[in-house]
Amino acid sequence: MLGLMGFSGSLPLYVIHRYYNLCLLIGQIKMLACLLDILSPPLLRLTSRKPLVNSHLMCDPTIRQPGFDLLRQHWSLLNRFRTEQGHCGACRRKQLTDTDLCPCRETQTMSHIVESCPLTKLNGSLSRLHSADEDAVSWLTSYGS
Repeated sequence: MLGLMGFSGSLPLYVIHRYYNLCLLIGQIKMLACLLDILSPPLLRLTSRKPLVNSHLMCDPTIRQPGFDLLRQHWSLLNRFRTEQGHCGACRRKQLTDTDLCPCRETQTMSHIVESCPLTKLNGSLSRLHSADEDAVSWLTSYGS
């Protein structure tokens, strides 16, 4: 029968102890390399990432943002407008729609829906929607249904 590392019989205790210490050392080196990788800042921002949008809306990311207590459907829709990554003609044109145009005949983006579309425009634009006040939530509810 084969034992540790494919040897038959039993190995002397000092060999097993050295092998165990070597495994611990390798694990510590891997953990240290991972830690250094996490702690060191990236030299360049990945070119595939898009620049942050609407970062001015969030003053302190550690606190709950306005609208956190909304229903999940409305909270998700609110965050889609905040990040400009929602279901609109410009984002879905390859999958579900033949055109990226809004019913008002302009390119449909998330910011267009809130700020400039004559059919769906919210008075106060995205800043008001971010505040999640009563009028903004009613607009969001009517838009999402």
